[in-house]
Amino acid sequence: MPIYEYRCSKCGEVSEQLMLGKGDTPSCRECGSEDLVKLMSAHNTMAATPSFSAPAGGSCCGSPDSCGSPGSCCAN
Repeated sequence: MPIYEYRCSKCGEVSEQLMLGKGDTPSCRECGSEDLVKLMSAHNTMAATPSFSAPAGGSCCGSPDSCGSPGSCCAN
């Protein structure tokens, strides 16, 4: 059941209305007029983004403060 947003051409009131079927005629809740304009509205969703994090306190080989230069701690 979609919810649409309308603006009344008579009084300017903007409202959301649940439309149960194709035969439903929306009317302004403020003044009762049926002279409404359907507004374009953006949907509200949250994008799922992966969360990556580096190991806490680690370095190139995983031991805290073990690298003097990149790759040097893992050369042994």
